Amino acid sequence: MASHQPTVDEPVRGIHSGPPGPLMKIVKDQRVAFLLVGGANTAFSTGLFIVLALAFAEAPSFILLTVSWTVSLVAVFFVYRKLVFRVEGHVWLDLGRFALVNLTSLLVNIGLLSLFADLLMFPRIPTQLAITLLSVIISYFGHRYFSFRRKHSPEQPQTATTTSTKEEKTA
Repeated sequence: MASHQPTVDEPVRGIHSGPPGPLMKIVKDQRVAFLLVGGANTAFSTGLFIVLALAFAEAPSFILLTVSWTVSLVAVFFVYRKLVFRVEGHVWLDLGRFALVNLTSLLVNIGLLSLFADLLMFPRIPTQLAITLLSVIISYFGHRYFSFRRKHSPEQPQTATTTSTKEEKTA
């Protein structure tokens, strides 16, 4: 019994990439689009942290960080999924992987922020800004190679945004 090999037009193991997201049509480079969305999310999350830190000055840093992280995690997952990677299928698997990468970054962030801001008494906001750089690096590589990773058939190019368009299918 011969095994069925998926064609370029078929999803591989139930997941496939869709057409390039709207941001990819403007930026043209997935790495740049990823960094733009990540930068906007980092600014949003950091801004939310600052607002919470100013509003709840007595709250432990890890609580403020966890709240800002959770809100930004949900928002940016859907933005990456629709505007940058444009993947389809397995939303819960993608979200789980995405959360795992972000959780790793969060735990590193909490550990460093607690050490420097809460124990060593460095100023909380500048310390968080400095730690953000390390968090961005962890997130970039984790999402690039884990969160939105797709398995491809031998015929498919190994990019997260490459599939045939309707015009190519009819040609």
